[in-house]
Amino acid sequence: MGLETMTALRCKYCGAPLDAEDLKEDSPYVTCSSCGTTQQKLDAQAYLDQLMGQVRSWINKAVPGGMSMAASQSVDSVARHNIFMTNIKPRIDQEFSQLKFGLISVLSHCMMVMPFSTDHSVKANHTPSAVFEFGAKMKEVSPLAMSQESNTILSEAMYVSDAYAMLINNITLMGEDKPGRFILMMNNFVTASDDFSRAAGYEPAALRFAGLALLCQGGESLMNGDVPTAYNLFQQGNAKLKEASSKLMGNLKVAVMGQAVKQELVISESLIELTSYVNSLGGSREVFDAVRKIFGYHYPAQGNWAFMLNDKNRNGEILSNLSACIKAKSGEGTVAIAAGSGDVLVPFWDVELRYSFQTGTMWKKRTVEVQDSILISANFVIDAQSLSNPQQSVTDVFKANGGNGFLAGLTGNESKITSSGPVDSICKSVAQNGISGRAIIVPLSTKREAERQAENYLQVISSSDNKLKLVNPEIRGLIYVPFTRSGNSLTPNGDFKNLLPDCIPKTNLENLILL
Repeated sequence: MGLETMTALRCKYCGAPLDAEDLKEDSPYVTCSSCGTTQQKLDAQAYLDQLMGQVRSWINKAVPGGMSMAASQSVDSVARHNIFMTNIKPRIDQEFSQLKFGLISVLSHCMMVMPFSTDHSVKANHTPSAVFEFGAKMKEVSPLAMSQESNTILSEAMYVSDAYAMLINNITLMGEDKPGRFILMMNNFVTASDDFSRAAGYEPAALRFAGLALLCQGGESLMNGDVPTAYNLFQQGNAKLKEASSKLMGNLKVAVMGQAVKQELVISESLIELTSYVNSLGGSREVFDAVRKIFGYHYPAQGNWAFMLNDKNRNGEILSNLSACIKAKSGEGTVAIAAGSGDVLVPFWDVELRYSFQTGTMWKKRTVEVQDSILISANFVIDAQSLSNPQQSVTDVFKANGGNGFLAGLTGNESKITSSGPVDSICKSVAQNGISGRAIIVPLSTKREAERQAENYLQVISSSDNKLKLVNPEIRGLIYVPFTRSGNSLTPNGDFKNLLPDCIPKTNLENLILL
């Protein structure tokens, strides 16, 4: 869909040239290969007529005497050059500078999205139809470009604006998790790469979007279950992005892409790792569905949690935990499992809790230091109430004293003020084992997120009694506690129910990844 092969008709929704081969078909409808919308050819023709009317109006205002481009060939080349430099170039400079400002903003953002997920963070300053219209103007006034300088100006304006319009369409597609979007994104990236390769100084951008086109092609293969093909395409895309990154140093036109390319490299590496996981785990439908669910979660974007949960880098750790669960289920590995009966293994973060308190009165007063344990639900990140109130997701070992305060009624003989007996028993019973025919729930939080939730919990506790001294918690690791399944709910066994985090009884198994 390059500028040399502009077709007669334009998409009425985005303004992109429609594919010539599609227009040859007998159907009265045609689908835009850039934005994906289907329209009647008659509507596309009507839009083209409107577009060309706007282009001619622009030219009539710019060119003295209303000279038509069709008649410009009979005008002396020196006169044409003067008309271009005096009347056309100032308009191009003004409009193109605004478009380049918008393009720079887009180039500075990551332009790739993981399968099964969406991204609404990138915003465009222009509509694709407005940018495509600018390109049509450049094409129309090209007969006036008679010198190397004017040709260079016009060439950059045409190709760069066309690439920009394609990227704007991809911004929209990044926010739409619809079938076939990776093919549309690939089409746009291929055209953008071709456009940038024809504009001096934009070579790194050409490499970048060639790489992203390969990632999109791989994404479509992955969605269709062709994991080996996807893996090869992801590797090729990753290589292109690395090459683009290596050529950015000293490039004033596209140096702004540096951080964005780094983010896209992380995504490409995640995609390579993802396909490696799926391949190594047999590539079964269960594995594929689990991966799709991981990338499809829409986590509650609350306060300070929003940035952390939207970080694409977290998926690597979650996929690693998925891998451990699948290997343990297949008998090829083990996970840390607590003793007890139950047909579902539920993940928790095992946290070392250290605190000190004073007990006794007057000359019998002493300080007691305690090392204890708490458990945090490893799926607290999908529960909005747990994010706003950490006590919802934690075995609240301090709550035994109710509203009287943690240090109320101390006699001087206390060795601890937490009621963590069931938690201690669970943690001490943990051993590495296979799953042995039971189901297992995949944890959706990362170690860093668990650390933060533990810190939030201790802040709540310490604010309730300033005599209690708490030390930063330490995450010892993931453990799996046996529960009994009751429909789509979970029931604990033994004394654990007395300290069960409030978020667990609310859990609907349909919202989790159950293997």
